[in-house]
Amino acid sequence: MLDGLYSEFLKLKKTGYYVCILLVCLICLLFSTMNRKFISSLNWYGYFFNFEIIAFIIFYTLVIPIIISFIFIREFRYKTDIVAFSYPNGRFGAFINKFLMSVLVVAIIYAISYVFIVLSGFLFVKHPLTSALLLNHCKVFLVSFIFQIALIPLTILIALIGKSMTVSAIYSIVLVISNLKYMLGSKYNNFIFSILPAAPVAKIKVPVYKISIPLNMVISKSDISLGIFVFIVSITGCILFYRKADIH
Repeated sequence: MLDGLYSEFLKLKKTGYYVCILLVCLICLLFSTMNRKFISSLNWYGYFFNFEIIAFIIFYTLVIPIIISFIFIREFRYKTDIVAFSYPNGRFGAFINKFLMSVLVVAIIYAISYVFIVLSGFLFVKHPLTSALLLNHCKVFLVSFIFQIALIPLTILIALIGKSMTVSAIYSIVLVISNLKYMLGSKYNNFIFSILPAAPVAKIKVPVYKISIPLNMVISKSDISLGIFVFIVSITGCILFYRKADIH
């Protein structure tokens, strides 16, 4: 399995997508700090919250599905799918390797973003940085990451069915539009699955939140149930596709 995972890493490295991952984090940070006067008025909690709103709702929703789709679609684009899926065990092994690679890529995006937001905060935030704040927003990132993982199989399934980056890009845009509609709408009870990775900040329903985020009050059992449901249904669809699809 490690050999397969390393192979997927080399494939992704050759495409230059690792540069895209860094750019996503930097561009998101740039957008979240464009209003310097507003940013300098925030404490660390508000600074984190401002970044998380923009990243979780827009940038991650737009970019992560495209990167994950490329990991799975490239076999079809370069006509290597017949080799990768020649045997039943090979098909399942290929799916596991690519899925783990997708999780790793998302983890790297979240980890780099967290480091960037802390380092950049020293340039803009005048308030002292505390361990309580770091722990609170580390949990926020972790919850968002877990929900992001729950949505990965659905992204994979759409990519496999469409076998086109255009389809995946349209899917990403639809997710962003849905998230923005949720945020701009007056009725927050119309909860949609695409907002799950942003749930820790989106459900607070305020432009800026300058205190510790009470995750145990923000994240409900229905959120967790929805995430589990989407994951199970879509991962089942992915496995069936890899088992049954005619790639010849």
